[in-house]
Amino acid sequence: MLEKTQRADRLAEICMQIGFALWQLQELEGCTAIYFVLLTQASKGMGRSIGEALVEKAQSKTFGATIKQLEKANLLPTDLAKRYISLLEERNWLVHRSRTDSRGAIHHELIAQKLLLRLDAIADEAAALLKMIGLKMESFAQENGVSNDQIELQSARLLREWQTNSDD
Repeated sequence: MLEKTQRADRLAEICMQIGFALWQLQELEGCTAIYFVLLTQASKGMGRSIGEALVEKAQSKTFGATIKQLEKANLLPTDLAKRYISLLEERNWLVHRSRTDSRGAIHHELIAQKLLLRLDAIADEAAALLKMIGLKMESFAQENGVSNDQIELQSARLLREWQTNSDD
């Protein structure tokens, strides 16, 4: 019975880490698409609806396509591009091959620990890149006349919306 419980606990931990890594990746993918739109397609005075349509279109593309577009537009320094490409490879492994490659993780502690470390690394790198791309977007906004107060106000509003699950 103890072994069954241990396997169930291990599976729960693995699923939780997979979910967290995927959420981090999704957030990065979405923000990276916004970064692309902001720097290559947005223009002053275009309005919210046009901007949202551009973002929606950009977010419908694959993560790999967005990275390639950023590279083509020379918006990713080489070191950052390498990190994005490496994370893309890890993302693709997670989505397409992680279960097959980690079949023994539920039954063997060492395999589980190796998988969990890899999942943690994916989530950590996604969070680090998200922070970097966020700072780049903030700098771009400031360079184009958006004040820190406006950025903080919009950030607080968006955070409230997320926390209350409201679009008010």
